[in-house]
Amino acid sequence: GNSNGEGVEGEERGGGVMDDDPVDPKEAIEDSCRPGCKKPFVEYEKCQERVKKDTTGEAHCTGQYLDFWACIDKCAAPKLFAMLK
Repeated sequence: GNSNGEGVEGEERGGGVMDDDPVDPKEAIEDSCRPGCKKPFVEYEKCQERVKKDTTGEAHCTGQYLDFWACIDKCAAPKLFAMLK
């Protein structure tokens, strides 16, 4: 008779580097969307390389970063909404 639910939360999900948090479905969906958003991600990475070489300190990749996440959001939103139903 262990009624406080011990043992249920600590269930391992195998190979997780995270602090055995339950897998966030939003994160899982975003991860599944990444392959479809390769182009904006590549642009973002290229930009980061340019920023590293920038000596003025004015270069940034906000636009590319936002483009990448806009792509992820556009892909993830319908899947997330489907889960909420």
